[in-house]
Amino acid sequence: MNCASARPAPETGNLIVVPKPVPATDFLKAPDKLGKAPVYAVFGAEDYLRRKCLKVLLGVLEQRGLEIRRVHVDDNIARLLDDLRSPSLFGGNFAAVVLNQRQGARHEVTTRFKDELASYLENPGKRNVMVFDGATFQRNLTVPKRVSAEFPTVICEALKPWDQRSWHRIAAEQALELGMKADDRAITALREYVGGSLARAESELMKLALMVDDGKLTADHIALACGYEGADMTFPLCDAILAGDTRNALSHAAKMAGKAEMGRLLSLLALLRLQVVALGRAAIALRQGASAGDAITRAKVRLRDNHKAGFVRTARGLDRRDIAQASNVLLSADESMKTSSPDPANLLVSVVARLCEVLHKRETERAVVR
Repeated sequence: MNCASARPAPETGNLIVVPKPVPATDFLKAPDKLGKAPVYAVFGAEDYLRRKCLKVLLGVLEQRGLEIRRVHVDDNIARLLDDLRSPSLFGGNFAAVVLNQRQGARHEVTTRFKDELASYLENPGKRNVMVFDGATFQRNLTVPKRVSAEFPTVICEALKPWDQRSWHRIAAEQALELGMKADDRAITALREYVGGSLARAESELMKLALMVDDGKLTADHIALACGYEGADMTFPLCDAILAGDTRNALSHAAKMAGKAEMGRLLSLLALLRLQVVALGRAAIALRQGASAGDAITRAKVRLRDNHKAGFVRTARGLDRRDIAQASNVLLSADESMKTSSPDPANLLVSVVARLCEVLHKRETERAVVR
């Protein structure tokens, strides 16, 4: 780590080496390497990493004998700065955690109290510590710039989209902290579901911890608990049909039936036709000796990783006759809507049931037996 400057340590008065902003992932590997100082800052756009690093830093400060105090600074910061400068007669030393966040038109603490904080940084307290929780921390401004240059700071930047290894490692550590061991397919499915947000991943893992009995988190758990948000079951219905999951397909169709109407049903039939065509492409590719990956590519279908195996399994059991029969199911439904004005709910459930019967016969039989 490069030296930026030296400051007296708050408890001992010894000179310390102040690094440039330490990346969050490096800090989490060795938090004790962040030396003693009167001021710290944890900042960056990645909310989960910032919260995680702040928690770890405060744990380190507690081990050094400091009491942790979260301070709300409203219209005056003078009292806090006086407390930081003055050792307590009766209590021990403390670390004051100050949230630095812009909210609407209201500026963050380091901007609203720029002069007071700049003066404090020139001669900070010797025993007590200030910690900035930098939800917003613009380092081109006076106070953040000085803190970053002269005191230990941790920067929590969003992981690069291509840095999947770091994302997987952090998510796996999240799962372990909650008592779960996640396999690679589970972590991949989770990353796709949350769009790469570690904060959302943490939230989903907390929910999953209540569902995983043996501590082994799999892609199936992700599909079951994190598959979709909201009440619209159109896409989960299509995925269930593609993956050969008759039970869930019929369950989704039953939920949709209560609000079925002709306009939406027409759109669903068109979408289902695209799914059948995709299965047909994959089935032909597999019969021609293509690998599972090539078959998915030729099918021109977008699937989450936890659905790919089911899609290939469904396609392997199909031939041209099956695809033609499934297409006829959809054409018959379309014709029925134009001529006999059927009940939308009954038609929806009937179409899904007949499609499942054609596309994954064995699964349908098991669902009926159960």
